[in-house]
Parts: sequence; structure tokens; C-alpha cells
Amino acid sequence: MSREEILKKVLTAKRYRKMVLCYRKCFEENDCYDRGYVVDANSRYVLLHIVDDRIELDGYVVLRTEDITEVLCQFDNYRFIEKALAIRRMEPARPTLVDLTSMKAALRSIDEHFPLLVVHREEINGDECWIGSLDSVSDKTFTLRAMDPDAKWSGSKRFRFNEVTRIEFDGGYETALAQVAGIH
Repeated sequence: MSREEILKKVLTAKRYRKMVLCYRKCFEENDCYDRGYVVDANSRYVLLHIVDDRIELDGYVVLRTEDITEVLCQFDNYRFIEKALAIRRMEPARPTLVDLTSMKAALRSIDEHFPLLVVHREEINGDECWIGSLDSVSDKTFTLRAMDPDAKWSGSKRFRFNEVTRIEFDGGYETALAQVAGIH
């Protein structure tokens, strides 16, 4: 699937509020995907409101469009999932003031409005992610104040913006960490 086809499908899904599967075969084994509603998108980034395996809306993910290899708008069980969400009165929503003009802008805007974010650098290490909040930002890098699985601050780590392949935020796990840590 070409980048133009991917972008067209993503923008159509956004316009008509359709659930999609976004495959990113370059990072994930066994054709893993992100399932959710496209709530914002441009030529560089896609913002999905995630539908988890419990068939609930569970946070958001920012993906680089360059990493997406396929977008499916119709797939097994999509009608069931949409009906289950409707019965539960769960509707996808665009989070307030998330700026997708650049990775730097996305990270900054997410950090301003959500207590924690999850940074992935799958080209460097696909099994590793970092949870925390922004400590400092420069032109090409940022420092993340990291939080450990016990909801304790555990130091800082510097990253390059161009290494970030995905950002997650407002999901159940990071929200629970923030609550236990007493940050809002």
C-alpha cells in the first residue's frame, strides 16, 4: 500500500469516524496492529483513540505515517466492536490541544495536558518503552523524567525526536501510575 493510499484511507476514516487497523510491519512481528478511531491526522502523523481487547476506548497513540504499511477500515468483528462501544456509550473523541505539526510539538502538547506519556523507539529497541513527563526540550532532543512500575520517579533519560516511533497517553496503565504517584 502506497503512502498516498494510506493517507487517503486515514483521512477518510477520520472524516467518517470509522475504526481502523493500522499495521506497522516494519517494527512488529506477526503483523501486529493498532486498532482505533482516527481522531486526527496529517501527512506525518496519525492520532488514534485506541480500542483495546476488552472492547473499550483506552487512551491514544500517535504513529508516524511513514511507518504504517497498511490500513484496514473493514475487518473481522468491526461491526461487533462498534456495536459494543455504542451500547456502552463509548464514543471516540479527539483529545484537547494535541499538536501534530512535529514530534516535538506532539510531545510538548501531550505533556502539557496529560500527566504521563509513553515514548517508544522501536527502531532502536522494540521491547523497550519509557513512561514519564518532559523535563527539558532542545531543538533535536528532549529529556524525559522517567517513572518506574512502582509509580516512583527514577531519573531522566535523553532522546532524539527523530528516534521516537510512537507516543501513547491517557491509557489505563499510565493513568493508574499517575494516580498512584499523586500527579494529575
